[in-house]
Amino acid sequence: MESGVFLPYLEQFMLSPLVTWVKTFVANDAGMQLDFSELLDGVFLNDIMTQINPSATPQGVNKVKSDPSQRIHNLSLLVRQIKTYYLDNLRQLIMIPLPNVLLLGKTPYCGITQAVLTNSLEILIVLHLHFQCEKKEEYIERIQTLDFDTKAAIAVHIQELTHSQDNMLDLQWLEASELHPDELEVMARNMALHLRRLLDQRDTQLETITELMQEREGVVSPLSSPSSPHSASYCPSMQQQQAGAQQHLAVELADSKAKIRRLRQEL
Repeated sequence: MESGVFLPYLEQFMLSPLVTWVKTFVANDAGMQLDFSELLDGVFLNDIMTQINPSATPQGVNKVKSDPSQRIHNLSLLVRQIKTYYLDNLRQLIMIPLPNVLLLGKTPYCGITQAVLTNSLEILIVLHLHFQCEKKEEYIERIQTLDFDTKAAIAVHIQELTHSQDNMLDLQWLEASELHPDELEVMARNMALHLRRLLDQRDTQLETITELMQEREGVVSPLSSPSSPHSASYCPSMQQQQAGAQQHLAVELADSKAKIRRLRQEL
């Protein structure tokens, strides 16, 4: 679907409070007109992220021309930097779904609503980082230059992101020598809710894998012939495919557990 159909929607997005804040990072003498493609390509947001954390300058962030893999690379670096900064510097885990870089990279203007919402999330997360980094006073002053309605809307966005354990999981309690029983109860409840959500996501993914395997089996099976001595090797059974998928998931689970153990040792 052509991007021109959604032009009014894009124009509205580019006038939103979050984008208005992002535009304050455009140098007055740069002659740059920030548009949706500049945000979508990830170069400009990576530049802002570098200002937050200069020690982790991403490598290979370049302008996107005709190669969607460059956009995927740029956005992947941005998401990775955001996750790392939250975990290492703020001791927080991002619980909300992160941007789908594959969708934005390959079909940036297909399903433009998803693209706009994803960009909003990226901008919002970077905005929140600015209020917790070492230069937060400078960035707060920059916010103060905006009009009252824009400042109020930005404040609401920050509250939406930070005032719920459903969005961010604070790990600083792991470093505390002792916790009040009420605080411990709240943390245990939040952890249980997050665990339930992860299990639901796992089950949903397994169901999706099973459905895809069934579709693949339905396509491949008619092509195989009982008389062909190699048909079994070319078309593995449903049980074999499921076993392979479960083994892959088990490896990923073991890797995740190892990362958790290393994190606990560091704490």
